[in-house]
Amino acid sequence: MKEFHCKVMSCEKIFYDGSCVSLVVPAYDGEYAFLANHQTCVMVIPYGILRLRKAQGGWIYCVVSLGVMHFVDNEATVLVDFVEDPKKVDAVRAREVEEMAEEELRQRQSLVEYNASQATLARTLYRLSTGGKYDNRDI
Repeated sequence: MKEFHCKVMSCEKIFYDGSCVSLVVPAYDGEYAFLANHQTCVMVIPYGILRLRKAQGGWIYCVVSLGVMHFVDNEATVLVDFVEDPKKVDAVRAREVEEMAEEELRQRQSLVEYNASQATLARTLYRLSTGGKYDNRDI
């Protein structure tokens, strides 16, 4: 299969930067798959599981949050708020963050603070629901 360049990153780190043969991105209406020579595309990414298949045959999975994906000239660039390997989710720490976010939602807050607390809670719940379900092989 033909390859294309893919870069998956957050503000904190680059999760993957290399070639792949397939990229499956979460979307609000399901998932979108990209192969080499896909037409130019820009899309919004919700919370979900992003997966890519390397040329050697192994799949790489990652939990992603809100972001954007740009595919142009046989190169995919994914920029999200956070990206994490599902196997590295610390369940104890995630539960602590969940409790703090729920407590913050119960308190009086400005609209900005309320939205930030909601986003933290959603991200944490999604991380907890996906942790340990996916196996990154051949990374």
